[in-house]
Amino acid sequence: MRKGVSGGVVVLIAIIMLAAGLGIGYEVFRSTGGTAAPKNLIVGTNVPFPPFEDFNTTTGDFEGFDIDLANLISTQLNRTIVIRQFASFTALLGAVGQGGVDMAVSAITMSGSSGTDRNQSMSFSDPYFSADQGALVKSTTTLNCPSNICNANSFAGLNVGVQQGTSSLDWINANKLPSTTVTVFQTVDAEVAALQGGSIDAVIIDIYPAQALARPPASGLAVAGKILTGELYGIPVQKGDPQHLLPTINAVLSRIRSDGTYDQLVRKWFG
Repeated sequence: MRKGVSGGVVVLIAIIMLAAGLGIGYEVFRSTGGTAAPKNLIVGTNVPFPPFEDFNTTTGDFEGFDIDLANLISTQLNRTIVIRQFASFTALLGAVGQGGVDMAVSAITMSGSSGTDRNQSMSFSDPYFSADQGALVKSTTTLNCPSNICNANSFAGLNVGVQQGTSSLDWINANKLPSTTVTVFQTVDAEVAALQGGSIDAVIIDIYPAQALARPPASGLAVAGKILTGELYGIPVQKGDPQHLLPTINAVLSRIRSDGTYDQLVRKWFG
């Protein structure tokens, strides 16, 4: 599904080697044509993290709730969106802080449970989504999550996978018991593969991606419960907002809440 683009669109996918050891990534360019092309809006992301961001190999497009938001913002700015995939979530955050991208959409918590590190290195929009963490396990695994709410005791004696640089890692580091082992992965695909292969017992990941990853019956995965963290997602730009993007981003977020577009996107991506 192609997002936020009308007829006569040319979509060019270029495989690029990202700088500073970021690895191989994809850039998707969307242009409405014409003699005077608008300035690009470089948007960083880190997939897979459905339903917020993912890459559709059939259509050759990035898609998801966050991607739709980015398209709405680029339209308001009258800039051509360029979506850049970062193989590492920490590299994505670093690129935002250094001005390597104009903004990022990747279900980014505005401050981790370990403190305000992200707010010190980036400037954030108003919050646009509230979420908790979830425990993803194999369908045959049973965790002790009373009333479907997991806590530190739920992971006692288990090997738990988390993605590097995330609030999931913050939570388990702050709450783990001495008997809990933490294995850190660079990508979501790697930790899910390890879970399916049996080398770890559970994955802690944001609740909606956990549910999306467990949804295909063939995945053999299930959500054991929710971890109540009350996180707020925001859209980060370089510290101090030197391009003055945040007023427009915040105006778009406010408008889509008032005109019903936000609710439509929620129904579209979360069912």
